[in-house]
Amino acid sequence: MIHRGSESEMVQVVESEATVERTVTVNGQPVAITCERIVAADIKRAAMEQGVLIDADFVLSVEYEPRKTRIVAEEEVIEVEGSMCFVAVANDDNS
Repeated sequence: MIHRGSESEMVQVVESEATVERTVTVNGQPVAITCERIVAADIKRAAMEQGVLIDADFVLSVEYEPRKTRIVAEEEVIEVEGSMCFVAVANDDNS
């Protein structure tokens, strides 16, 4: 589940849930996440710290069905459920 809200609301939600460790997948590699609610930037940061070869400016998508993804905005709060799969790709904005 993904929530949109103000930045102060988002930080408050994310900081209050730092008790559960879950494992998600980013680009096919397991990444340990230590909270139930997290923003996209923190998922990418955790992935980089755990050896996934991505950059902070990559675009993060969540896989909601096999081969179907949806882009996650940087400020969105993601409620980590089960074993979620994410894909991070280089931003190809040439504008």
